[in-house]
Amino acid sequence: MKTKLLFIVWVLASVASIGLIFYVITHGSDADTNNLTGVIGAVWGGTAAFLIGPAWKAMKQWPAPRRRFVLSGVTVFVAVIGFWFWSRVQQTTRLQALFEQAREFEKTAAPKKQRFMQLLSEKQNAKTLPEYLQRCTELEPAIGDYEDAEHQLDNLLGQMQQEIGELKPPGSYGTLLPGLAVLRAVIAKDMAAAEAQKKEIKFAKQLPETPEAQRAQFYTTNIQPLVEQESNIAQKEVAILKDAKSRVSRCPRVRMKVQE
Repeated sequence: MKTKLLFIVWVLASVASIGLIFYVITHGSDADTNNLTGVIGAVWGGTAAFLIGPAWKAMKQWPAPRRRFVLSGVTVFVAVIGFWFWSRVQQTTRLQALFEQAREFEKTAAPKKQRFMQLLSEKQNAKTLPEYLQRCTELEPAIGDYEDAEHQLDNLLGQMQQEIGELKPPGSYGTLLPGLAVLRAVIAKDMAAAEAQKKEIKFAKQLPETPEAQRAQFYTTNIQPLVEQESNIAQKEVAILKDAKSRVSRCPRVRMKVQE
């Protein structure tokens, strides 16, 4: 009676495993699917372990070629499917780790970005030359911190894109690719704007040494084009986010940037 009950459980687990295999092949897997795979695998493996003895007694009465064929087929099937599931679990585990790493990094990078944005706003609102130069001096080191944070975040997003691209099929992770592409495009604009800010500050440092009669011309020739470039970059970034708002609404960070 116990053997029959275990056999029924094993058959049900086998059917569930086959259904899960087809689902993963056609739709992909995620963290929830991996957990379900572990549960079904444990049930299947546990019942199979108890049924090995009775199954072997029954198979000993089969012709040797048939027995070898069945055992070889089962062994190869289990090994291939097991390795395939193990590979996907490893990939999705790496993805989840990258997601968590990005979330934690965002927390530590947020103060740097806020500091940069605050100083940038103060520079843009400067009323006098001394105030403008002072804001440039304060902004310069903040740009370095900001660029470093954006570069590290972009690297994490690039790793996510690569991992999802290598996940066949990508499953629900595939829906994240448009959002990741938007974020990297926005970061690219942020980095371009930061580079323009550095060039502006470099010229701004030369203003005190420039004869007063030539400062207006110096500003018009060297600094004004950079200010216009920064404004143009900001407009392009806003356009990217507006265009992406409806298409990548699944991505929380994109929604947050659009709201900003």
